[in-house]
Amino acid sequence: MNKRWGFWTLWICISAIAGFVWGVVLNGNSWLSIAGMVAGVSCFIVFYTLLDDFARKNQWHRFITALQKGVYVKAGLQILNLAMPIFPFISPEILAGVAASYIVELLGLDFHRPFLSSFVMTLITGALLSLFVGVISLIVLLISNKNAHTITTNDMP
Repeated sequence: MNKRWGFWTLWICISAIAGFVWGVVLNGNSWLSIAGMVAGVSCFIVFYTLLDDFARKNQWHRFITALQKGVYVKAGLQILNLAMPIFPFISPEILAGVAASYIVELLGLDFHRPFLSSFVMTLITGALLSLFVGVISLIVLLISNKNAHTITTNDMP
């Protein structure tokens, strides 16, 4: 279980880099905002670690592999976007951040409560990005299932 905590801590933190940088820049380096973002990111570390543990206990090995590959692809897209901001306005992180900002505004959370607004924004952004990872993981799972079926069918005499 300790390896899974380390794995998900690393990959969730890598996945949160862009949102964290934007959050710090937009919130003026407020320590309460930073604490809210760290708390939000911590929730996702716990969620993904527990999801991984649940999947392992149920022997959903293909699901785990697909989820990990989905996180790798999403993190790779983020790093590519940070390194070469060719299409910054179609970045999943930016789109999720803008949507989260809109939702926080609709909820009536003002930015005079930096911890709460940053925490909720991080949770919403992370949930939207988790949906993106879920779609990638589903595609990986479907492709791997199709390949497994093809191999099984072709091996028949």
